[in-house]
Amino acid sequence: MDRAGKRPAVFLLQIGNTAMRKARAQFSANFFGCAGYQIIDNPGFDTIDEAVKQALQAKAEIVVICSSDDEYSLLAPEIHNRLKDKAIIVVAGNPASIDELKSKGLENFIHVRSNVIEILKDFNKRLGINF
Repeated sequence: MDRAGKRPAVFLLQIGNTAMRKARAQFSANFFGCAGYQIIDNPGFDTIDEAVKQALQAKAEIVVICSSDDEYSLLAPEIHNRLKDKAIIVVAGNPASIDELKSKGLENFIHVRSNVIEILKDFNKRLGINF
């Protein structure tokens, strides 16, 4: 990132099931951290309102929703709708409801089968980071 002149920030929006959100936040921190992105972590949120407020205050270019597969259908669309014009929204995981989530505008997913290099290149391009 030194040559890029810009270090994008990634806000880990942890909400819902404690074990799953922590595991996915750690995965996401490693996923983006290996490319030098600044990781903004937190202990997690009890409400969408609280989570969105903190994400907006962080002014991160990327917000990663970290929760459980079962909770994504309820949480992710609302979070996406409230933040989509402010940041790139990413879902940490590969939930069974991925087609439903995509139909609601969520298009970025990271998981263990993701091609890390290609996805990070795409994010860099979208953020205007050139090497």
